[in-house]
Amino acid sequence: MSIKLIAAILLGKIIFYITQILKIGGGSAAPGYYALKIYPNLVKDLASKIPQTIIITGTNGKTTTARMIAQVAIAHGLKIIRNSTGSNLERGIASTLIANCNLFPRTCNLDLAIWELDEAAFNNVALKLNPNMIVFLNAFRDQLDRYGEVDSVISKWCQTLTKIDHKTEILINGDDHNLLELKKCFKGKIRIFGVKDCKISGEKIIHQKENEKLNFEATNIQPRGLDKIEFKINSESFSLPVPGIYNVYNFLASYAVADYLQIPESTMKTALQNFSPAFGRVEKFEFGCIFLIKNPAGATQVLQTVAPEIKSQDRLLLALNDNFADGTDVSWIWDVNFEILHLKPPVIPHLMRDPEHNKLDSRFRGNDIIVSGTRAQDLALRLKYAGFDSNSIIVENILEKAFKEAQTGLKGSLFILPTYTALLELQSILTKQGLKNNYWEENK
Repeated sequence: MSIKLIAAILLGKIIFYITQILKIGGGSAAPGYYALKIYPNLVKDLASKIPQTIIITGTNGKTTTARMIAQVAIAHGLKIIRNSTGSNLERGIASTLIANCNLFPRTCNLDLAIWELDEAAFNNVALKLNPNMIVFLNAFRDQLDRYGEVDSVISKWCQTLTKIDHKTEILINGDDHNLLELKKCFKGKIRIFGVKDCKISGEKIIHQKENEKLNFEATNIQPRGLDKIEFKINSESFSLPVPGIYNVYNFLASYAVADYLQIPESTMKTALQNFSPAFGRVEKFEFGCIFLIKNPAGATQVLQTVAPEIKSQDRLLLALNDNFADGTDVSWIWDVNFEILHLKPPVIPHLMRDPEHNKLDSRFRGNDIIVSGTRAQDLALRLKYAGFDSNSIIVENILEKAFKEAQTGLKGSLFILPTYTALLELQSILTKQGLKNNYWEENK
């Protein structure tokens, strides 16, 4: 074994244990960051020891889909490794490998690796992982300052796919017109999933059944509030204990991966009966729930999910940051359908709820809506143009104070919608208050 590799792994393990002891991130990125400076080929070298590898990429749903696949694989008896904290750059992969692989001898006693990769990181890391299967969930506008427009993301994915081994199997969302372009770039096996008579809101999301044969299709979608969503695949009924049509897509991708791994359908059904999402993805508390929002398509899907459930005594806390991990360009909020929360009745897809249940009284009066984060004022302005009375919007840039304000005198439920770094800050606040564990301790 290379002396540099030994040194890199040793340094990474030391940093991992220090971050664990000091509770400063749980070793999700720092170990890999510094280890890669010593030995740049660490990921390729360690990942080659794992028999099977699944890569998941896309704008939305990576963490939830990876969590579903992991839960099913473990139920099937497989020993897995995955970047469970959502650290999806190369440093996150490296950190996870360092934490799970032995130094002497250099082995990883595992059956399956499940890696979620950032849209841009995919192009730099995918070849190093030598995947057996790649899952493309969707392609939406997200962090334009980092990724560029969707067509640029797709073009780079195509360039990477031309270099991927043809034995690799590709899985794509057939309801996303953008992803269908990938079929032109890869000569190996491609399978497609989609949802019948339903679509998620976003750029060029259309049902392609007339043109594309779907290998996996969900039908008869039946939302059941915030508790679950029911549907069928091949006439078999499924019930997923999280809301949102977007989670049906995540489930379909997981179902297809389970099929590839030859895991029985019955195992998947049983394994996901008590599925709980990762931190911030429909995370429920006694005071309410948290939904991560980070781009126009994802935020609109969340609003479509929660709007039918909001009652007159409920409150809404929105937190918008413009840090690097969020994207410094926050103009995306103008493409989010915030009007869905204000209009009476709200404009909600017919499948979400019977129209009679949408006839809610005027909401968010007085102190019922709070905005926070580094760009709280931008959010307040967006809500004003969405039809909210500016006098009823409380602006509090400091999230901890905003959270306290939102809870004061609360008679109903609190719906919190933060961007990524605001979510991490909120998790820290909740941990300090003893309401939850550190996210790296619970998202295994």
